Order: sequence, then structure tokens, then C-alpha cells
Amino acid sequence: MKRYKLSLFALALSVLISCKSKSTATASGKAPEAPAVAEAPEKPEAPAVQQPQMLTGETERRELQTGTFGSWFNPRYEEYDINKDVVLQLKPLLENVDITIFMGTWCGDSKRETPRFYKILDAAGKKHGIELITVDRSKTTPQGLEEGKDIKRVPTLIFSKNGEELGRIVEYPIESLEEDMLKILQGKPYKHAYAD
Repeated sequence: MKRYKLSLFALALSVLISCKSKSTATASGKAPEAPAVAEAPEKPEAPAVQQPQMLTGETERRELQTGTFGSWFNPRYEEYDINKDVVLQLKPLLENVDITIFMGTWCGDSKRETPRFYKILDAAGKKHGIELITVDRSKTTPQGLEEGKDIKRVPTLIFSKNGEELGRIVEYPIESLEEDMLKILQGKPYKHAYAD
């Protein structure tokens, strides 16, 4: 078991070094240890190791709840205390609203706000009309789903009705997610953190 852990550590270290710079890995003259690859199939959790470090494109919420992503999504979802009074006001306002979430699985702000946002939506009973799009560090997707959406920072939470944008929360809320959502959905004046 100890040899197995050391082999996994050696493999992880060699991958980390090779991701940073190929010349560093070859300059050291060390090749990845073959036993680590041979022993890996014995471990049934291997799919979690194969999970990508970054998701891009249309994404299902459940992808954020499993593997590496679940290690930050689930605890942050659970620990967030929603404002129940505001959520009661949000519930009828969310009925015919479409929501597009642009977030990065690599981004600290997205990791903080996205689980909280989903908890609010769950508490309000919002199950349909939610689109989750994950972007890379340049705020793009392979399919170009960000085109025409003016995505400069993530997370960006866009609220729309009948194809017309009502408002958006960008990177972090001004008051709280619940309060900011309420202003947007009630049509009250609201400017996100980076609005001119």
C-alpha cells in the first residue's frame, strides 16, 4: 500500500512538472515511473483522476457535484444560509425567467457564487430555464456560446424574459445574491459591480 501511494505521488509529481514546462521534465532526465501506471487500474476511483481540470461548454449541474468539482461545490452549497424571506419573494418572479450562468471551474469567484446561486434557485423551486455554460480562462467555449453575451468576468448570471435581458450579476453581488436578484426581477434600478 505504501509503495502504491509513493507511486501515485511520483506520477502526480511528474505530471505536474510536465504540465508546467516540457523542457524542465526532459532536463531532469527522469522518466515517469512505469509501476505507477501499472498499479493504477487496481483502484476503483480511477474515473475521478481522469476528470478534466476544467470544464468548457454546455455543462450539467451534476458535473459540478461530482469528483474534483464536487469537493468545492457541495460544501459551499451546504454551508450557504439563504435569506428565506427574500427567496419567498423571488419564487413567483422566477417563473417565466430564463437564467444563463457563465462560470469557470478554475475561478475562485465562480466556485464561491455558483453553489450559492444554485441553493437559492433550489429553495425558490426553480428547476427549468437554467443554462450552465463553463468557460476557459479567456472566457470562451469551443462552441462560441459566449459570443454576443459580453462575458468579461465570471461568474456572470444573466436573467432574461422572452429573449430580452433583464439584468445580470457579474463576479459578485452588490448586496447579496438574493437581494440583487430581487432588484433585477422587480425591475428596480440595479448596476452590477462592473457596470459603467
